[in-house]
Amino acid sequence: MPYTAAPGFRMYYEEHGNGFPLLLINGLGSDHLEWLHQLPAFESRLRVVVFDNRGTGMTDVPPGPYTTAQMADDATSLLRTLGISRAHVLGVSLGGMIAQEVALRHPDLVDGLVLGCTGPGGELSVRPSPEAMAAFALAKGEDPETEMRRMLPFLYTDACIRERPGEIEGFVRRRLDHPTPAEGYLAQLSAAVTHDASSRLENVRARTLVITGDADRLVNWENSLRIAGRIPGAKLVVLPGAPHRLFAETADAFNLEVLRFLS
Repeated sequence: MPYTAAPGFRMYYEEHGNGFPLLLINGLGSDHLEWLHQLPAFESRLRVVVFDNRGTGMTDVPPGPYTTAQMADDATSLLRTLGISRAHVLGVSLGGMIAQEVALRHPDLVDGLVLGCTGPGGELSVRPSPEAMAAFALAKGEDPETEMRRMLPFLYTDACIRERPGEIEGFVRRRLDHPTPAEGYLAQLSAAVTHDASSRLENVRARTLVITGDADRLVNWENSLRIAGRIPGAKLVVLPGAPHRLFAETADAFNLEVLRFLS
């Protein structure tokens, strides 16, 4: 299994396919396994790099709290280790915040930028509802499966939860089989809460796709409108009826938009 110590700790990564490089950056508490809906579509055209952020998966858990700037530097150290001097970068949720910092801190590395179901932070951000925040806070002593199922209504639509048990149970099982340590989760959550690129988005020079769903109950889709309004020339795509995990529930539409943009 491939690891690198380039960020200053042991980081797990994988490469799939051939072509121009595409780096995929996970969301809060997610590992590389969550790209199962993207890899078959992307690896036939691109050299896809997936990895586990600090604090999750098979990557080490350095002491927190973390910042999105730190996590962006982690990601770029991986690219440079792999000899990649230019890449597309796609991030979702917390990964989209990290991707913003990659584009701002390392503009020479980024060709196409895709920001999925994410927010700008700071004064430009529409904050999650108290109910959503409560669902993603760790409760001391709570059973891990109960925690996961409490989050589901903010990740998927009610219809998907009701009609696609395979998707839902697969997600829950992956999280339970590959748990994120509490200290890693909380350190990543701190990065999400403190992220603020609101006053710097106009400095993004990469060609950018901002994609979201209008049924996102975790990161209000107004955040994507605001991001797209600040990044010069950004393209905005809003998938009707898509939830926060639009890259899973509406994977075909998401993948089509991403590939159309990157090509």
